[in-house]
Amino acid sequence: MIKEEIDDLLELFEQSDGHSMYIRPLIAPSMSNNIASLVYGKRMKFDDPDRIMLDRVISEFSSQAGQVAWQIFFPWITRCLRFFRFGTEGKLDLLLREMKEYTRKEIKQHEETLDENNIRDYIDGYLLEIRKRKEKSFCKGVLEDLVGTFFGAGSETVRLVVDWFMLTMAAYEDVQEKIQAEIDNVVGRNRSPNWSDHVKMPYTEATIMEIMRWRTVVPINILRYTLWTTELNGYVIPKGSYVMSNLWAIHHNPEYWGSDAEIFRPERFLSDDGKNIIKSEYYIPFSIGKRSCPGESYAKTEVFLYVVCILQKFKVNFPDGAIPDFEGNLGIGLSPKPYEICIKKR
Repeated sequence: MIKEEIDDLLELFEQSDGHSMYIRPLIAPSMSNNIASLVYGKRMKFDDPDRIMLDRVISEFSSQAGQVAWQIFFPWITRCLRFFRFGTEGKLDLLLREMKEYTRKEIKQHEETLDENNIRDYIDGYLLEIRKRKEKSFCKGVLEDLVGTFFGAGSETVRLVVDWFMLTMAAYEDVQEKIQAEIDNVVGRNRSPNWSDHVKMPYTEATIMEIMRWRTVVPINILRYTLWTTELNGYVIPKGSYVMSNLWAIHHNPEYWGSDAEIFRPERFLSDDGKNIIKSEYYIPFSIGKRSCPGESYAKTEVFLYVVCILQKFKVNFPDGAIPDFEGNLGIGLSPKPYEICIKKR
């Protein structure tokens, strides 16, 4: 499933013939189609109106969602903005409605064609559980929300990591060359990379980890809510409190990462001989504990396959005179500012 999308993306890169291009409009549909295959059971063509709609909703929601966090603490303002379809909150509500309307149609089609002996995708599996369990917590309304979560968390965050990776490779060509040497040694130029290759590619793994630390795509983790009064390290957190973990602060704390915490340096995750990954307890891009990201394994696999497949076939660099900008824009995640790169066949 993932490799089909990667192959289509590589073909689009090849068509650019090394000319300067803005890659985000190509990467985003590729990522979202992986999720569409998982939840809807179908791949969509690049120019499919439904695919274009989904990508637009995801993109607009991602860029605007970060602006409404304050409204959590003033819910009456949120209700007013929703009622009048005003401001960012109103726009987000409309985007969610558009997404849910499409998902409802898909759920209806799945219900009409559901075969218990042939589960095609996530929606089929969930509908079957609804029939079996008869529990209120298993319903079509929850299914609609879960599909939206799949696209937001499973598509957009991975897209952000790959987007940062491409920008970073264009800026740090020496790192790019080391990764390509490792690819040539382990995978070669002709065989398609597999997830199993990652254990033999420590430098590539370290670089991906460093990008996810250095440009943490989810700087502030999802809000949590205390169900009872809790004491933690001498601090009392009252029942009903909102709790947010600052992953950016953890990933950039000099106490954990040294005086060069703000610097991009993949070697910090490697042993002295460069052959093994050194994991830090302070590396938590997927959070930790029982509420850590359930899609961690899928995301790691997807990122690895995308970046290795791209660098196996192409060299990435900036157009003449371009200056890399690593500040980023904060929405639902930290996204690179728009940039152009040249992608040339190796």
